[in-house]
Amino acid sequence: MRLEWLESRFRRRIDLAERRLGDYLQRTAKPLKSGAEIHEMEGWLSDVWQTWGRFCRRAVIASCTGYDRPDGSTVAPTHQSVGHVSFVAAKQKKGVAPALVGVNYTLRYEPTWGHVDKLLDVIQALAPANAGTLTSAFGTVPEIEHIRLIRNCAAHINHETFADVIALQPQYIASPIAHPVEALLWTVPATGQTLIHARLDEMRICAKNACC
Repeated sequence: MRLEWLESRFRRRIDLAERRLGDYLQRTAKPLKSGAEIHEMEGWLSDVWQTWGRFCRRAVIASCTGYDRPDGSTVAPTHQSVGHVSFVAAKQKKGVAPALVGVNYTLRYEPTWGHVDKLLDVIQALAPANAGTLTSAFGTVPEIEHIRLIRNCAAHINHETFADVIALQPQYIASPIAHPVEALLWTVPATGQTLIHARLDEMRICAKNACC
């Protein structure tokens, strides 16, 4: 497995998602109206979040099960199988580093791979040969957490999850929202980008740095 192949595939999918977002925003009223427009944006967000989570999982698993460097050299595996990587990750999800070797193939026991704080804990527990590179890459994009909070609120709307999204307002040029996905279009003061475009850029940078 070549890590840069994972990065290339992830970048293509995020680029496609961003083009689709651009097409959507050209034909959509702002602020977003209720109904079909909100639902389409929510589906788009879910797809992006899943794409990010799959990349995080695959990059960590490949790092642990052996991979090829760009110069052609091979990094030996530090874990026996995908099942063992999953086992360690599932244990670390509960905040307990595993004391025994085991395997897990039940995906629902694994952590939310796109949750950066949890991901850093998992990388530390697994300790692949490139742990420093992964930690540096994922540790420099804390604002991706904003996407997780918005997506989590969209999937589980209640006063607590909505409050988590509203708490992000001081970091953006924000307008009132009735649905959490509207927060994706808040503006980053320093750059003029929307929240979502800024976070997509950070995902690309993170993926590139993680797979070098």
